[in-house]
Amino acid sequence: MNGIERDVIVVGAGPAGSICSAYLAKAGVDVLLLDKEIFPRDKACGDMITEKFVRHANQLEITDRLDKMSVFVNQLLMVSDGGREALVPYECYGTKRRELDQLLVETAVNWGAEFRPGCRVTGLIHELGKVCGVKVLTGGAETEIRAKVVIGADGALSIVAKEAGLMREAAGAMSIGMSAYFEGVRLDRNIAIGQYSAYGAVFFDRTFAPGYLWILPSGDGGVLRGYCNVGMVVDYADGSRKSHRNLEQRFEDWLSRSTRGSSMLSGARRVSPWRKGKQTYITQNMKKTAAGLILIGDASSSMLPLRGDGLSAAADTARAAADTAWEALKQNDFSDALLHHYYRSHQILMDGAELEDELKRIYLIRESMFDPQGVDQAVETIRKNQALAKEIL
Repeated sequence: MNGIERDVIVVGAGPAGSICSAYLAKAGVDVLLLDKEIFPRDKACGDMITEKFVRHANQLEITDRLDKMSVFVNQLLMVSDGGREALVPYECYGTKRRELDQLLVETAVNWGAEFRPGCRVTGLIHELGKVCGVKVLTGGAETEIRAKVVIGADGALSIVAKEAGLMREAAGAMSIGMSAYFEGVRLDRNIAIGQYSAYGAVFFDRTFAPGYLWILPSGDGGVLRGYCNVGMVVDYADGSRKSHRNLEQRFEDWLSRSTRGSSMLSGARRVSPWRKGKQTYITQNMKKTAAGLILIGDASSSMLPLRGDGLSAAADTARAAADTAWEALKQNDFSDALLHHYYRSHQILMDGAELEDELKRIYLIRESMFDPQGVDQAVETIRKNQALAKEIL
């Protein structure tokens, strides 16, 4: 084994890791980005990019590239279990996850980060009560790479969080889902006009409660070719992994019952395998720092359940961690106390009493989603009150 010293090592080159690396490199930090996969690669995702994420794209000067590879959605068609519908204003990009992740990795490299794909992190290096590097396996050889700060961005099943003793898996604090791409989806051409004016559909169904399904145009061919991301997410409330295995059957059951869903997918063909994933929620209340270590994105359980989106949460924590690491480097202090203080103060997530109030609202929403009649009434109310729809969405 040999030792290599860097300012920061970021483990995981998904959106959180790449954005964090880009911000650090832009600030002049010597940063090494590692991922076990070879890019480009696909991953289960809804492909929805909201305004909060676009703010980070602006900061990293990639908005034009993001715009060209995306379809712009300006309305959502909400469909209840009973078939009630509401078309409401909602703005987001639909961007293929494979292309987005590749763009973000390239952005980090362009700003000066070093990227090493095919590099699997197997453990952390601990010395004197501090994380000071990672153990990696690449090309069949094990190597130690040392750093002043390690940032874990390796997803909901984070090796970094587990090795640091921070991993938690609380029942009811996570969701599971799957997604695939379909081509030839029948979009209503009165509201799917072109690349910069489209709509997505969100379906609420009793077999996915509390959860939902979606059909979202994705990529620059989203409307032209009816190329859509189709997926579903459901609460992982009982902690049972069996829920993952029957998602495809539940999807087929839904399709046989849903008039709107079956009409949109009639004649469409699936052009990618179903990809399954897991997302952890902030309700796990897991610790996000240790001496020499910061967790971001899904590795830090940063998303609010049923509200917001995972990509924005990943980007927000990435920026917070980059600012925190920069502060630690300036002060040459990598203690848990300093990292926790700055990370918490920089995060763009709600905290304290505000978070508690928000979670109470979310639990009420989640409970109401178990009741098909309640969802019917909610969709009808939203249809009649566009201002309410904007507040909720």
